[in-house]
Amino acid sequence: MMKRTTSIHNLNADRGLSKFQKIVYLFLNWINNLFPYVHIDKKLEIKYFNSISIASLWKRSPITSSPSRKLSDLFWMNLPWSKIEKELGRINVMDIGCGSGEYGTKLTQWSKNRIDHYTGIDLHKHDNWISLKKKDKKFTFYQSRAEDIDQYIKKGTNLFISQSAIEHFDNDLEFFKQIQAYCTGNKKNMIQIHLMPSAPCLYLYLFHGARQYTPRNISKITKLFSAFSYSIIFPLGGRQCNRLHYKFITASHLKKVREKRISQPEEYDKALWKAIRDDMKKPTRSCSFYALVIHSFYRNKIFQAMSLKKIIS
Repeated sequence: MMKRTTSIHNLNADRGLSKFQKIVYLFLNWINNLFPYVHIDKKLEIKYFNSISIASLWKRSPITSSPSRKLSDLFWMNLPWSKIEKELGRINVMDIGCGSGEYGTKLTQWSKNRIDHYTGIDLHKHDNWISLKKKDKKFTFYQSRAEDIDQYIKKGTNLFISQSAIEHFDNDLEFFKQIQAYCTGNKKNMIQIHLMPSAPCLYLYLFHGARQYTPRNISKITKLFSAFSYSIIFPLGGRQCNRLHYKFITASHLKKVREKRISQPEEYDKALWKAIRDDMKKPTRSCSFYALVIHSFYRNKIFQAMSLKKIIS
C-alpha cells in the first residue's frame, strides 16, 4: 500500500483533541521531527535565504505579522518573478489552502502583474471569493479537500503554491501525488513553491494542524519529483525569531492574555526587525519556517541565485 502521509500518525489538531490526545500529539510529532537530516533526498539542496531587499519591503507586510508570516511574505516578494515569467511564459497559479484568497491579490502586486490567472482551492468557502471574482476575472475559486484537487487543475497551470497549508492536510503525500501525475502527464515546465512550519513550530504553535516538517520528511515529497526536477528548501528565520515568537505570541496564549504583538505593536515590530536581521547574519538549522521549491521539466535553474549562503547540498 502506497504511503499517504509524511507523518507517523493521523492526529489533526484542527479537529480538536482530548487532553490525552494532546499528549499523544506532542509526543508523536516530537518523534516525527527527530533525525531531521537522516535519509535526505540526495538531489535535494538546502540553501539559506538572505533577502537583500528587507528595508524597502518591510512595511508591505502587516506590522503584527508573526515572524514566520513576515519571513514568508519577504520570500514571496523576493522571488525572481521576471525569471519565472521568462521560464514559464504566462503564469497560471493554483493556490492550495488559499483561505480568503488574499495571496492572489498579493502575488499579483508583488510579481508586478505577471499573474495571468489565479485559482484558489480551500476546504472552506470564503465570502471574500465573490468580491475578488467580481473585481478581477482572473480569479477562480473552488471548495475542495486538498486530496481531491486533480479535478480542478486548470489547463495550463504552471505554478502550484501553498502558504502555511500542507501541515493541515491529513494526507499530504496523496496531495503531492496528484501534482506529480499532472507534471508527468504534461511534461511541461512548471514550478511548485510551498511554505511550511519547521520542527521548532511544535513548541511555538503547539496544537496546530497535523505535523511540522524537516529535511527528512520533506524528502519524502521531493523524491516523488526527483526524476524530472530539481528541489531546494530555504530555511527561513532562526533561533532569534523563534524566541521572539514565544515571547510575544506563544507565552500570551499559554497565559490566556492578549498577545503582546497586538498590545505592543511598535515594540514588536522593532524586535522582529532585529531578530530577522540577526538570524540572517548567523544561519542555523533551527529555522522558523521552510520554503520548498520544486522546479520540474526546467530549462534554467532560476532559483539557485536566491541563496547567498549554501548550507548543505
